[in-house]
Amino acid sequence: MKQQPLLEAPAQSTDPVSLHAPAWWGNTLAMTIEGAGFAILVITYFYIRRGFPSWPPAKTLLPDLGVSTANVAILVISILPMWYAAKLAVARERLKVIAIVLLVCAAFGITASVLRVLEFRGVNTWWNSSAYGAIVWSILAVHFAHILAATLQTLVIGILLLARPVEERRYADISANAIYWYFVGLSWVALYFIVFLGPRFL
Repeated sequence: MKQQPLLEAPAQSTDPVSLHAPAWWGNTLAMTIEGAGFAILVITYFYIRRGFPSWPPAKTLLPDLGVSTANVAILVISILPMWYAAKLAVARERLKVIAIVLLVCAAFGITASVLRVLEFRGVNTWWNSSAYGAIVWSILAVHFAHILAATLQTLVIGILLLARPVEERRYADISANAIYWYFVGLSWVALYFIVFLGPRFL
């Protein structure tokens, strides 16, 4: 008589955004931790602000809007091609197109990185000039690290899709990468309003 196993492991879902996918969990936990880091920076920003009668401090110019506005626009616009790549990944369609779109997104990320370097000059203060300079540079630097990480990850996935046969797990990688890309782009929208527009209106 054939014996049946008492316990059977559930089959792993092939859905790239499944809650059971390790890439989904790893991505979600990373964004939770990094989001908490941004929250700490924002709280610190407003805590420091309470100690100054004017903001920015006296003799410090308001941060420039030109490059920073261009950068926030680049990051927001880049969400559209990334969303399209993720949509194709869910449908398991047009792998070469996905690869090309990811490389386009990586180009957006490189552009945003260059603009970020210019943004450091555009805040019109140095990191060691005052507490204001220190927290503003910290916010820009931490988010800069996220831009670099998202860009490098996107570039690697795009190159792998072009260079070798696609493994099933790559679909989950594409979807997880897209979610992280949205996080990086949209988090900068909030930080842009705080750092660049807030001193003008609040």
